[in-house]
Amino acid sequence: MAVIKKSTMTNDVFSGISALYAIKGGFNVKNGAVDFSEIVGDLVELPVSESGGVSINGGTPSSSVFRVHGLNTPWTSRMTPGDAEVTLQVPTYNETVLNLIYGTSAGTDLTITGGPTLDGKVIMKGKAYGFPEKSVNLGLLIINDTEDKALFIKKIKVLASPEFSGEDTPFVVNLTGTVASGADTDAIAVLEPGTITIGE
Repeated sequence: MAVIKKSTMTNDVFSGISALYAIKGGFNVKNGAVDFSEIVGDLVELPVSESGGVSINGGTPSSSVFRVHGLNTPWTSRMTPGDAEVTLQVPTYNETVLNLIYGTSAGTDLTITGGPTLDGKVIMKGKAYGFPEKSVNLGLLIINDTEDKALFIKKIKVLASPEFSGEDTPFVVNLTGTVASGADTDAIAVLEPGTITIGE
């Protein structure tokens, strides 16, 4: 029997965020690999709030116990897995980002004329979006703060909702949902730099 000491695990830590990338539909893993040359669509870097803007957890399990008289410990117990939760706070109205997280190809063009001026102009133009009750699947690739490791999440399922409080936080789109691929054996991974031998 070997004794594995914690001192051997000092480099096996993932912390901090320098970049968070998302791709529509999630990642397609084939034979333990993701080949970006086969991916249709763009890998979009999402700005996320530094304070509480990213939260991913596998859910808190609950337990139920059956007791009998005369014993201080349960006679039997049963554990129920918790629900995985994902929240992202994305502070931008960039069209590419909104199209990605709202699961649509384009917002609706909106023009306002003859009202208050913006930068001295009476014409205001932009893209309008609704509040669709439609979830979207995304794959996430999060780069740590020293940019030598990546947290891979195969697929999350989220709903987007805009928020603006008028205080210190700018207009944001909140993404709330779950890890859609949680039961898959390749649902999540911490990746490090590697090499591939030709023919692998």
